Amino acid sequence: MNELIEYLLNYAFDHGIGYKLVHADPYDPSLSLKNHNLMVINLNWHNQSELPFIIGHEIGHFILGDKGILYYSSFAGQNSEEKSADLYSLNLLYDYACSRGQYFEEPGQFLSAYGIPTRMAEAAKNLFDHNDD
Repeated sequence: MNELIEYLLNYAFDHGIGYKLVHADPYDPSLSLKNHNLMVINLNWHNQSELPFIIGHEIGHFILGDKGILYYSSFAGQNSEEKSADLYSLNLLYDYACSRGQYFEEPGQFLSAYGIPTRMAEAAKNLFDHNDD
């Protein structure tokens, strides 16, 4: 997982996105501060396996040009910008896995291997269906 997190942080840096890594309360979500071009990642998140997805989600807010000032990754899915950031993260992690020669028979294996929340199951199925063509 450390290699993946390093990859994602380098990806953010390469795209001009700053980041601060913090050890906050395990239930304090990571966030994006658009006005400061900074994502704040809580490395003490209660579900450690979700960290790569969370980082990808926060990167997605910047890459997609979301208009908001502050986003909390734990509230993902409540609006279109959150859903778009989730999808960005899903695709980013999928591309990472494929670039490393990691292929999965079915979406559930991918979700589990990369700590992707179950709310992304349908999107992962669609991603797999699209890439089977």
